[in-house]
Amino acid sequence: MAWTYGISATSGETLGWPQLVGTVQQVWTGLPSDQRANTVIFAADYSEAGAINELGRSAGLPTAAGAQNTDWWWGAGNPDATTVVAVAPGPAYAPGYTAHLRRYFRHVRVAATLSTPGGVHNIESGGHVYICTGPRRPWGAMWPELRNYA
Repeated sequence: MAWTYGISATSGETLGWPQLVGTVQQVWTGLPSDQRANTVIFAADYSEAGAINELGRSAGLPTAAGAQNTDWWWGAGNPDATTVVAVAPGPAYAPGYTAHLRRYFRHVRVAATLSTPGGVHNIESGGHVYICTGPRRPWGAMWPELRNYA
C-alpha cells in the first residue's frame, strides 16, 4: 500500500482509518459514562472527521465535529460540552497543537498517539488524541474561532 501513496495521496491518507477509529474508541470508552454524556469528539483535520464519521458509527462513536474547511459548518456538536476528545494530525501538519488547545482548555493531556500500519507515513502519523477539560469558555462560544481553511 505504501507505494500507492506516491501515486495518489488519497489512498495513503485513508490508510490507517480503522486503527485511528479504534484508538479514538478506546479513549472515548475510557471516559466515565457521566463524563461522556457531556463530551464531543473534535477533529482538527477533515480526514480524521471523515474516518470517525464513516467508520465510527459501527463502533458506537458519536459524530465528530470538524474544524477544517466545510466540516466546520456542520457545527460544534453539543455546544454545552465540558470535555472534548480532540484528534489532531502529526506535528508536521499541526505543529504546536497542544499549545493551541491550551488556549481553550485549562487541562489538555495526550491520551493516545496515532500510527499507521506498515510504516506508511501520512498526516495522522505521530498525531494525538487529547482529552481536554476545563473549558475557558463554553464550547459553543469557542466554535467560531476554531474554523480552519487550510
